[in-house]
Amino acid sequence: MTDPAIREPMSFRSEFKFLLKGISTEITLRLYSPIHSSSVVVRQSHRIAIPGLDAQERAACEDDTQDGEVLQNVISEFVCNYNAAVAKGLKPDASWLQPDPNFR
Repeated sequence: MTDPAIREPMSFRSEFKFLLKGISTEITLRLYSPIHSSSVVVRQSHRIAIPGLDAQERAACEDDTQDGEVLQNVISEFVCNYNAAVAKGLKPDASWLQPDPNFR
């Protein structure tokens, strides 16, 4: 794994799947450890983007008490945006989830 021809070697750590209430699209998160680093890389099957929810409403749901865990941060983004949209009266919709074209 040290040859210059090898790019971004990583070992698979774990995979998590979940649904958001009212949306039947499954979201997959995969955690990897780069071989030459102690960091954690997360790959997501989807991103969340909700029409009608502005940055101020999203920022209002951020939780500064998170301990920096990668998985928790990613899930929190989905949940905070989802909860802010539902609190605003928006109906959950699969269009909120944008597939990541690089996720395999």
